[in-house]
Amino acid sequence: RSLAFPMVGTVSPQVGEGGAVVPPRFAADGRTPLAIIGGTGYVGRLLARRLLAHPTFCLGPIVGSQRSEGLLYEDVWQQKEDALVANYGDQLWTRQPFPEALRGVRVSSLDELLADEGCRLAVSCVAPDVGYVEDILTSNGFAVFSISPYKRSHNLMVLEVNPTQMPRSMAQGAALFKSPNCVSVGTTLALHALHAAFGLRDVSVCTLQSLSGRGDALYPPELVQGNVYPIWGTKENTETYIANEIAALVPTESLSVRAHRVGVHVGHFVDVRVRVRDAAALSSVEEVYAAFEKFAPLSHLPEGALPSLPPRPLHTMRDVGTPRPASHCGTPKPGRPPAARGEWGGMAVSVGNVKLADGAWDICFSLVVNNMVRGAYGAALLMAEYHQYLSARPDELLRLARGAEAPGAEAPGAEAPGA
Repeated sequence: RSLAFPMVGTVSPQVGEGGAVVPPRFAADGRTPLAIIGGTGYVGRLLARRLLAHPTFCLGPIVGSQRSEGLLYEDVWQQKEDALVANYGDQLWTRQPFPEALRGVRVSSLDELLADEGCRLAVSCVAPDVGYVEDILTSNGFAVFSISPYKRSHNLMVLEVNPTQMPRSMAQGAALFKSPNCVSVGTTLALHALHAAFGLRDVSVCTLQSLSGRGDALYPPELVQGNVYPIWGTKENTETYIANEIAALVPTESLSVRAHRVGVHVGHFVDVRVRVRDAAALSSVEEVYAAFEKFAPLSHLPEGALPSLPPRPLHTMRDVGTPRPASHCGTPKPGRPPAARGEWGGMAVSVGNVKLADGAWDICFSLVVNNMVRGAYGAALLMAEYHQYLSARPDELLRLARGAEAPGAEAPGAEAPGA
């Protein structure tokens, strides 16, 4: 179940009306087209590259803003990468190379996507002010897997945390499936593992978030280079998002969140402190690591059913000084293919630095989540894979929707929506 997907088929862009090159299709190999809404943004660009080698999905139309409609995808890509490198410098920011396979492809309009009868699945990476596009798509028969803050309280899910949410919502006819903020994804995975083992009472979360979490938005360099930028009270609303989403997905009695930006390209570092209901049961940090390592609520699925699903969502690290964003968020390094590493190409969350009974908290630990992969497009892709899996198995879908727990699945956390 490697995330280093082998190439499937041969990419050959097609020429449409007026000589425009349209996104490549792989109809001959049976893969399903998956459109990207907001495909010119930072997350969308990374997803487009990943889909070129996905085993069950192929790249559908790449939809951008009205400013980019009809433009060569390569030109838009390079312009945005140039702006990021110019702003942050090439010592901090690593340019994302344009895939040769997409040379000649142009950015599609929403109308072109709606007219494309061969594509009815989409990942949405749009800003909240244009999130209404998701409503247009769902009203036209699309299933949308979204990381946008727009309507994020609607059908919120992290598959391993509330695994029955997808089948229940599908059985009810839902077409919009929401993934939370990138910090919330990683943090709820770790918290849910602890809740299953010890029960949660109080939680404190402090984030050091990378610059790529803001996509193509450019921070003034003096705010973030060699600096820490507290983002409470800014237009990002990050603390509010995280607090509401964690509260919606994991039961706690109290929750505190503080968020900061730091001069790191990829990888959010999160310091987490918890009080548990069964503190008397804690006698060593190994019990905490064991709770993390035991947590694999979707392990009952057949091998390879969800190509992006790591064997375990939490990658434990016991070495002093770990985890670290630049080293342990699953970003491929030369000579180290993603699937050969415990972070599983960025789909697993690295957890470590565990400490017990510091005088105020029962458990303290640190985690690193790849905010581009598991925290963003990887979460949407995983939802799309599970949707595809269940759509092909209506009996299993109905069984899960009626509340029959799959073997090994954890009961979902609180499913009341956040904001």
